[in-house]
Amino acid sequence: MSFRLRESDCKIIECIAEYSILTMPQITAIFQKNKQTMRRRLRELKREGLVNLTNREFGQTRGRPESLLGSTERGLDILKEKGLIDKDVPYKNVSPVSIRRVDHQILLNWFRIHLNQIERVLPRLSVRFLAYNSPFLPRQPNGRTIISDSSPIGRRSVREVRFTPDAVFATTDAVQGKTLLFFLEVDCGTETLSSPQCKMTDIRQKILNYQWYFQSLRYKRYKEIFNTSRLHGFRLLFVTKTVGRLAALCKLTQEMEPSSFIWLTEYSRLIPEGVSGKIWAVGGDLHGPQGSILGSLCCEAPLP
Repeated sequence: MSFRLRESDCKIIECIAEYSILTMPQITAIFQKNKQTMRRRLRELKREGLVNLTNREFGQTRGRPESLLGSTERGLDILKEKGLIDKDVPYKNVSPVSIRRVDHQILLNWFRIHLNQIERVLPRLSVRFLAYNSPFLPRQPNGRTIISDSSPIGRRSVREVRFTPDAVFATTDAVQGKTLLFFLEVDCGTETLSSPQCKMTDIRQKILNYQWYFQSLRYKRYKEIFNTSRLHGFRLLFVTKTVGRLAALCKLTQEMEPSSFIWLTEYSRLIPEGVSGKIWAVGGDLHGPQGSILGSLCCEAPLP
């Protein structure tokens, strides 16, 4: 039987390109389809060279290898032919992330998938998400993505450090007409907390970047990007992979006032309540009342 490309196949290929890599549980959660049905179709797409399906050992433990889905050049060509992606986008902008970044990308994807669930639970809210490595993200004249920016190193320094959030997203309440802005940093524990060199990946320097962004009102450029007339501040979200790392980042955050706009959580907290639950350590306070990024619209939005 000859292969016939369906509209749903193009959506799958487009989704894999947007998320960079996906695990089987992730793609079934996104499309909310039966795992076996999805797996069979993905095998067909792989045979046609439209997606890449590889296995890797899950973490450092023994057990069944984890399937990872990635893009292919032929899949990218299909997206270009369908007008779903710009014809000038090179394959390197769509190819899967490096091995050392796999855990980071998977954690970023899980956060995004949980975030998408908010729209299903609260239809009055819409979410717009810009991932740092999305091939669909517009570029600045200098070639960098539109969410890349720079910050001075120290209050009186003329030196600057470039920084790119893992993601920027906005939620808009159709009832109140209010848009909230969020910057997201996903932390797998591989980056230095603080170092004298002020490296871009230094967590302390990252916090300094966002403090400057907050105080300088530089973040207001997102009014145009998200097509909103008002933005009164933003929240910086850290999502960690382990409880121990969450505690370390909370301690660092509380030492770096002002930090009330910095909210932190750990991945396992997302599972029972979702992104919108009261799972966030406000300003790094792990022992005080935990907050919801939706404020009065706080709700439980776990994956089905």
